Amino acid sequence: MDRATSRRKIRLDMIRLLKHEQELTRQEIAGRLKISMPTALAAIEELLSRDVITEVGEQASTGGRRAKVFSLQKEGRYGIGIQITRKHVRFALTNLAGQVSDFQKITHPFADRPDWYRTLGARLLDFILAAGIDERKVIGAGLSFPGIIDHDSRMILHSHVFSLRNVSLDRFYKCIAFPLIIENDANCACFSEQIRDRETYFYLSLNESVGGAIMSGGRLHKGMRWKAGEAGHVLIRPGGKSCYCGKKGCADPYLNTGVLAGPEEDLDTFFSRLEAGDSESLACWESYLDNLAILVSNLNMILDMDIVLGGDVGARMEPYIDRLSEITEKYDMFSRDVDYLSCCRCREHIFTVGAALRAVEHFDERILDV
Repeated sequence: MDRATSRRKIRLDMIRLLKHEQELTRQEIAGRLKISMPTALAAIEELLSRDVITEVGEQASTGGRRAKVFSLQKEGRYGIGIQITRKHVRFALTNLAGQVSDFQKITHPFADRPDWYRTLGARLLDFILAAGIDERKVIGAGLSFPGIIDHDSRMILHSHVFSLRNVSLDRFYKCIAFPLIIENDANCACFSEQIRDRETYFYLSLNESVGGAIMSGGRLHKGMRWKAGEAGHVLIRPGGKSCYCGKKGCADPYLNTGVLAGPEEDLDTFFSRLEAGDSESLACWESYLDNLAILVSNLNMILDMDIVLGGDVGARMEPYIDRLSEITEKYDMFSRDVDYLSCCRCREHIFTVGAALRAVEHFDERILDV
């Protein structure tokens, strides 16, 4: 490795360390990266001069000179999140911490046609222009898509939502004018939940369809065939309701949002009636929680990890988490207390924020170049 490559690697390692650890002193940075203090000081000074990191204060005094504390500069560089749904496209512009600075929802019903992709690219550029940022400061874009994505073959293997099979990802790559990573929507949502000191968890996405994603050691576990996390097709009621996959008794037909909202209502209406004590809504909710308890207890039995309840239902679950834990205890004979359940932290712009953070992670080397 030549000297320039080595210097670049040290600076990139420092960026990744500060993304994870948030705030560190010079001594802590040198120690964590196992580099000499002069090498650490040189890298810190360069990153400070380029506004990649920033000084955020001083460490509490221990009797000597206070050590300065440094953090990644979260502003000034951006990730873009794009969410594709049946009828709409959502754009979000975030800083490196996933905080949203601009958001837009447009009506653009999906159609697998060249003009649809061209329009998507044009509308994204309009969004960036309206946000008033320098395009050169964009690290990359992440696109959330409801389907099974195979990056090796650059294909959408299957999407039930859009009735697609074996569609090339190149259709998106050609129309997006930024470095692009495309992920399954549940995988994107999973990224929105990354916080310090929690690198391993299962994200259960409770939406129009039910999905999931596994974060293990800070990395997505996708499985051998890109299908890891498909919680919606775990059997919870064998021989029960028909699922779109062809089986009977899958979790999806018992836990998708249509079970609560029905074809004519939205979730806000359902939860308003539930909070008002409507008997029919209460009975529906108890049945929903019972089916959810079966699913989460099975997932924990297999994975033995925290489960984050996400998606549209998970974002509304906080008042009911104790009741869900109580029901789950009936099905979990191996946990003294059901303490592995939590509600999602990100409850707005879930998929776009997660997609943007996925892009920042995937293209983080570009932080040194933009």
